[in-house]
Amino acid sequence: MTKGARQYGGLPADQRRSERRDQLLNAAFEVMAVDGAGGLTIRNVAKEAGLSTRFVYESFTDLDDLVGAAFELAFRQLSNTVGDAAATAPQDRRAKVTAVLEAMVDFFLDAPAKGKLLSTKGYGHPAVAERRLARSEDVSRAFGGILRQLVPDREADDPAIDLTARFLVGAFGDTITAWIEQSLPYPRDKFIHDNVELFLGTITALARL
Repeated sequence: MTKGARQYGGLPADQRRSERRDQLLNAAFEVMAVDGAGGLTIRNVAKEAGLSTRFVYESFTDLDDLVGAAFELAFRQLSNTVGDAAATAPQDRRAKVTAVLEAMVDFFLDAPAKGKLLSTKGYGHPAVAERRLARSEDVSRAFGGILRQLVPDREADDPAIDLTARFLVGAFGDTITAWIEQSLPYPRDKFIHDNVELFLGTITALARL
């Protein structure tokens, strides 16, 4: 242990702060899941975490900082989940697209508050507006990488691949938002099947661009 570092309950202070930060982020998701965006306040998050509000301000500047951190955490978790699915799926076009969409859909089902926070229209907090725009660029680039594997006959820098990736990511973002908000009355398996067909049809159309 570094000289001068203090321990509480057998844990270094830095580790306790890190654990409290994680505890508060998880509490924020719980509050959103139960009370929606309107219920997300410093006081409610602290209460859900079983902590004093002073610990919120120890980890976050304000509510915007907390919400922004929650968004980034949810995005990393979704990215890791989808990335693992894409990496382990067979190179077959249908299998790869199905694995990616299944991973995304199941993430949204298992963690609806995180899904709403990440979705284009499901959560309009200003603290995540710029982050959502930046991360949508990240998602488009990532899916562009998957497309390049699925259409190896195209040049890697073909702008039509980026166009198709943006088209699919943008369309699916709006579609899954509507679905988790129950504007589209689809059961899970049918939702995945129909979206896979739309993705495959669009990828096939890429050959004509």
